[in-house]
Amino acid sequence: MAAGTIGMPVPRSMWSASSEQFHTLVLRGVEETAVAEGYSVLSAVVDTLEAEIALIRRWAHQRLVDVVILKDLRRDDPRPRLLRELRMPFVLVGDVRQTGAEAAVLTDNSRSMHVLLEELLALGHHRIAHVGGPGELLHSQWRLGAYVDFMADHALAPSYLEGDYGTASGERCVRALLALEEVPTVIVFDNDAMAIGGADALHRLGVDVPGDISVVSWDDSLSCQTYDPPLAVLGHRAPQLGTELGTAAIALLAGDPEAMRRVAEIPRIVPRGSLAATG
Repeated sequence: MAAGTIGMPVPRSMWSASSEQFHTLVLRGVEETAVAEGYSVLSAVVDTLEAEIALIRRWAHQRLVDVVILKDLRRDDPRPRLLRELRMPFVLVGDVRQTGAEAAVLTDNSRSMHVLLEELLALGHHRIAHVGGPGELLHSQWRLGAYVDFMADHALAPSYLEGDYGTASGERCVRALLALEEVPTVIVFDNDAMAIGGADALHRLGVDVPGDISVVSWDDSLSCQTYDPPLAVLGHRAPQLGTELGTAAIALLAGDPEAMRRVAEIPRIVPRGSLAATG
């Protein structure tokens, strides 16, 4: 077995030009933590779930890695079962409601959505739209569920659409939202690429951001920071996430149970030029 290597598959849909900075910072956090403890990191971009499964099998059969970082679980996901069959340790990037993973770095997607919506409500927004990620992903389901519950609890009408994490789907969803009888005053996008595609569409259609409609991205990136106007985001700390993942992976291999399950802080909005009060 190869000594001291952490494997991290990255879906190509997550590694777009707009989101590259976020994932680069996560990887940097993993690498810095790993190298300090004598480990290395092997990452690979994969196009499909099937390609990721094939990659995991190759890593296991060729004894290239000691532990795998696993993210973006979906309904009936075959990867955890496969890794257990291969006797390959893994660290799950998951949600606080997920159980069964020996090692994990967990976020509370429902609570994060609730806090985000509370902040938008405090700015006077009542027509809040949500453009979510692919519906088969568990975190997309939990964010959408939290959004729908929040809107119902506050007697607000929900407006939500499903995207695919690409810029084109952000544009498509914006056009659909603008066709509604009640146009939203703010749109929350599930990632930065869709937020940029949506903001581009708003500009092309003559809609002022944030004068007419505000835009918020769940993820941050260099493209969000340099956009005109800069896009408001949730303040996820990418390097810290990478550090937590690296620490959990090393703890798993070292048999340190206290360090193997870690919970990330609830992020708050980073206000930028794309977000304004309304009403």
